[in-house]
Amino acid sequence: MKKILISTIITAGILLAGNAQASNIDSVVEGKLIKVCEAIKSDSLIHVNTAVRNSGIAMTLIANSLVCNGYDPVSFALANDAKKTAKYMAKNSNGKHQALLAKL
Repeated sequence: MKKILISTIITAGILLAGNAQASNIDSVVEGKLIKVCEAIKSDSLIHVNTAVRNSGIAMTLIANSLVCNGYDPVSFALANDAKKTAKYMAKNSNGKHQALLAKL
């Protein structure tokens, strides 16, 4: 019984520590990344460049790893009918969006 109790406590501690790390993001950075997503949705390259510059994060990092409403930047732009920003983000990504570019 003692072993079960100890293992339960250790498992709970590990799970709680994992949840705490996953939700630990600076609110200022989060706000800047939300503005990048809004700029991608706007289909304005000027707004995208300004938002990326203000975020302080490299364009290639944003193009490859940002998630907007569960989509990568190219798919998010296409879902919001923002073809100019979809092409722009695809060009700045690591090349995995060539099939999506062909559709445009």
